[in-house]
Amino acid sequence: MSTNENEHALHGTYRCPVCGHRDAVEVTAGGPARRITCSYCGSALEVSARDRDTVNLAVQLAEAPVAG
Repeated sequence: MSTNENEHALHGTYRCPVCGHRDAVEVTAGGPARRITCSYCGSALEVSARDRDTVNLAVQLAEAPVAG
């Protein structure tokens, strides 16, 4: 994780847009979307912070499967 004042870790909960499952995730505020896989249905997702100071997360389907 970067210690830059514009980038810091945010912990929050996202809801999978495919199956509705909720799970916890850590994202970097001000950073790129984090690519994850839903632990329930296996959908590839991109999760990002909506802004630097809150734990509001944006989630959408990823265009390609998450590697690994």
